[in-house]
Amino acid sequence: MTHTYRAHGLHIASDFPLPMPPGKGIPDLTLCRGDDREVPHERPPGERLAEVARPNRTIFYTLSRGSRTVLRYPALCDFEGDRAFEHITVHKHPDADGALLPVLIAGAVVAIHLMLHNALVLHASAVETHGSAIAFVGSSGMGKSTLAAALCNLGCALLTDDVLHVQNGLAHPGGTENRLRDNARQLATGETYETADGRLAQRPRTLAAAPLPLAACVVPRPSREVTEVALRRLGAAEALLRLSRYPRVLGWQDTASMAATFQALGDLVEEVPVFEARIPWGPPFPDGALEDLLAALQPLDQHA
Repeated sequence: MTHTYRAHGLHIASDFPLPMPPGKGIPDLTLCRGDDREVPHERPPGERLAEVARPNRTIFYTLSRGSRTVLRYPALCDFEGDRAFEHITVHKHPDADGALLPVLIAGAVVAIHLMLHNALVLHASAVETHGSAIAFVGSSGMGKSTLAAALCNLGCALLTDDVLHVQNGLAHPGGTENRLRDNARQLATGETYETADGRLAQRPRTLAAAPLPLAACVVPRPSREVTEVALRRLGAAEALLRLSRYPRVLGWQDTASMAATFQALGDLVEEVPVFEARIPWGPPFPDGALEDLLAALQPLDQHA
């Protein structure tokens, strides 16, 4: 059964169920289930576009482009696509956990597809408030999903989790779930399930249904030493440097898309305010802390 989605500004057709909004249209990205086959630790042939190694120097994942573009997770799967990475066949390694494939597709595969098409992809979770989007940008473990889930519990709508595509000042809806770490599980409400990578996925009550103006980017700095939220707006140069520190795809080496991303980030920080936010450690958060955060950003929403 082929599932069809509209997410991240893309029409997606997939043999794998994905945590994305349903939709119809001519697919920009197609994912087909291929035969299981051995996925070796060697790099696929071609130009290396991205790679991350484990501490023992074995390959965690590698991305190469020759006559085909291949994203390889050794001993797990090959995502083998055409050069544009638009038509992808997924080959799982025998005995590998197939439940990991939707997690990788909804995150890394979609992000890589967008980046190879010179789209601006932020490592961010985002919510809708007052008709605009607030994005929490940072590396893994900085509290992006936690803050998005907590704000959804206060009445915001989820726009996306972990991958955010920004185009012409608009933030596109993406994932329909928050994936929460152990320390944030108490925020989960409604439908939940355990993901293959050890997170708790939960679908918020309300989802944003259309692209929204991006009102602000917030880089969270959780701290055990503060009891109140404190925002500091970054100048354009510092904002560009800060956002550049948090790529969605680590180990990226493709110079053409890197140049496009840097230019797009430069344009973004000229138009969208970027804040560093010192936030009390949580959950649980101190009473009123997140309401204060929304209140501080609300005037930006209303005039974005």
